[in-house]
Amino acid sequence: MRTTQHVLDLDLVAGKQPHASRAVGVTGMLTSAWHQLRNRYAIGCLNDMDDRQLLDMGLKREDVREAITSPFFDNPASYLTRASRNRASLFYKGTRHD
Repeated sequence: MRTTQHVLDLDLVAGKQPHASRAVGVTGMLTSAWHQLRNRYAIGCLNDMDDRQLLDMGLKREDVREAITSPFFDNPASYLTRASRNRASLFYKGTRHD
């Protein structure tokens, strides 16, 4: 039994991953990439709205453009959320920026 324990320790130190572990990692990366592509497509559909509709959501066209052109693995929705919250905060402080 002791030999088996040493073999497992050596495998972990050597950095060998079981096939199942690698498959889970690859599946996770593919799922993440799929979600990013789907989110970017959905955000791209915001370009079909007019400026008034975007402003109703607290967004401007520049916000949508910034989200779409953000680095691929950044969450583009975070750009839109931040822009909308900042604009709402300014609105409630009485400093409206349309």
